[in-house]
Amino acid sequence: MSTDQGLTIEQLMAYQNVVITQPNCPYCVKAKVLLDQQGIEYSTLVLGQQLTKTVMVDFIHQFANVNVRTVPQIILAGHYIGGHDDLVAYLERQIDNNDFDDFEL
Repeated sequence: MSTDQGLTIEQLMAYQNVVITQPNCPYCVKAKVLLDQQGIEYSTLVLGQQLTKTVMVDFIHQFANVNVRTVPQIILAGHYIGGHDDLVAYLERQIDNNDFDDFEL
């Protein structure tokens, strides 16, 4: 069985919502659970299956000018979020912002 690691940086740029993971990664699982709970649709790309770690590192550096070495790496609505902890902070900010949606002076 051959593993297709052929995704290029150009192909990765087409993803609007993506979680880059690797097998047996507890923070990857936690991040996907959070996204599922929020009803956010996303694609999952697994290191060693759809892409190599080198391609991931180069992609994130080119996309967000950030050097990364860990997973998950998360992009939502075409914006780089970061890892699990960054996702938690992002979602908390979204909830805080929504608390004032119906507020009138």
